[in-house]
Amino acid sequence: MHQGITYQKYKILDNRLTLQELLRNIEAAKNDNKVGAIAIKASELNGDRELLWEVRTKLQEFKSAGKKIYIFIDRGGLNEYHFASIADKIIMDPTGTFVFEGYAMGRSYLKGTLEKLGIGFDELRFFKYKSANESFSRDKMSDADREQRQKIVDDLYAVAKNEIVATGRISAVQYDSLVNNKMFVLAAEMRTMGLVDTVARWEAVEQMIKNNSMHTVGPKMLEGNKLPSDNYWGRKPEIAVIYALGACAMDEGITARSLVKDVKRAVEDDNVKAIVLRVDSPGGDAMASDYISEALLKAKGKKPVIVSQGKVAASGGYWLSMYADTIVAAPTTITGSVGVIGGWLYNKGFKEMLGGSTDFVKKGEHADLGLGFTIPLIGLTIPDRDMNTEERARVEASIRDMYKQFTTKVAKGRNKTQGYIDTIGQGRVWSGIDGAKNGLVDVLGGLETAINIAAAKAGLAKEPYVISQYPEPQLLNFDMFMPKLISSSVETDPVLSSIKFRMRFNGLPLLMMPSDMEISN
Repeated sequence: MHQGITYQKYKILDNRLTLQELLRNIEAAKNDNKVGAIAIKASELNGDRELLWEVRTKLQEFKSAGKKIYIFIDRGGLNEYHFASIADKIIMDPTGTFVFEGYAMGRSYLKGTLEKLGIGFDELRFFKYKSANESFSRDKMSDADREQRQKIVDDLYAVAKNEIVATGRISAVQYDSLVNNKMFVLAAEMRTMGLVDTVARWEAVEQMIKNNSMHTVGPKMLEGNKLPSDNYWGRKPEIAVIYALGACAMDEGITARSLVKDVKRAVEDDNVKAIVLRVDSPGGDAMASDYISEALLKAKGKKPVIVSQGKVAASGGYWLSMYADTIVAAPTTITGSVGVIGGWLYNKGFKEMLGGSTDFVKKGEHADLGLGFTIPLIGLTIPDRDMNTEERARVEASIRDMYKQFTTKVAKGRNKTQGYIDTIGQGRVWSGIDGAKNGLVDVLGGLETAINIAAAKAGLAKEPYVISQYPEPQLLNFDMFMPKLISSSVETDPVLSSIKFRMRFNGLPLLMMPSDMEISN
């Protein structure tokens, strides 16, 4: 698993494992009578907390079938140990270290930086929890943002704690003490505490397998993976899995302009009996979200539409989800954020500090609103002036109108009242756990859960079917052949990327949650 877990991979020269492949292989191993155990080399484990939770949950099924799990791991934090704790035997590298530091969510604030640079920012915020622009308008968290972030951290901590304690390796009291008093734990002490079973290298796992009169086989040798491709007369019915990944944008992120064609193709294809939309998006442009959600709405009543929410499906990511027949989320998913935000960046001396100047002619009272100095090389244009009272009032009206649209659409999709959605909206982010309690989510589970629900609703629970992927995986990652002569670190800097995105939508309503909702562990 050192290559990492991904959603889709290139058709050639890509040896990563997709989430579907991994889940399918575990299922095949569970159903193969010749298989008595799974051994996982989890060195340099690369997968976000939600993907790891999905795989761990699938491994629990394997374990419940009376089979054994061996996991080798060398180092990590709570997410990695949470994953490994499902194993019957955990083998840890002798020089490895675990860091049990708990969970935290923090963010950087650029208000002072913008002031020093001579850049003004007007936060167009009219809903309590919609904190996406606090990074530019404040120097610390608002009470509302602190409240919602603390609840998410508490929920994620509880998920890891409860599932680790359930393995019997440690009590709840010992777990809290481990996090609060120990934190850094070396391999030998991990063994003494019973958190791992053996301190050794990967070769020891291979020897354990031999000692138990077993030999290793690869996924291709599993009975379920050896069935011929033509063992079915005619074309098998399909369940379409559509991936909406990244920021909600027309030509990047979820690439709504092209993805909507895939959605329509799946909706109109009579052989596609159900649709599963996998959403992993923090939101962005309302138009991009609406392209996809409206296309899916046309399938309602004709074929099941199930949404599987990944690590994050909030704001515009929730807009993508709202019309589904069933919404499935992991306990650790960040969901909700039903709200709209705006912001206006403008010049307050930056241009003058650089020795630049601008001039213009215009026809139209507001034609100069976005006119300003373009920063060389970076290509960002900083408007020369702030909005006037009239302009700001009009932008506020558009944000409030879009919020009403958002809550009304969610109410329609969730069969709730608009007033109720407003009480759980206002831009608030929720964990999957709380989303299931307040009605934003129907079922706690992962992608496989969503596919199984889709199959059942389509009458395919006991019938053979195939999974079709949209968009179709690309042939090859041509970037791997490009020489790395010039560093692209500036171009890919997340702060600069965030500013560029906001500048492109300067003053416009955005369905966007904070870009810094990462949780450290």
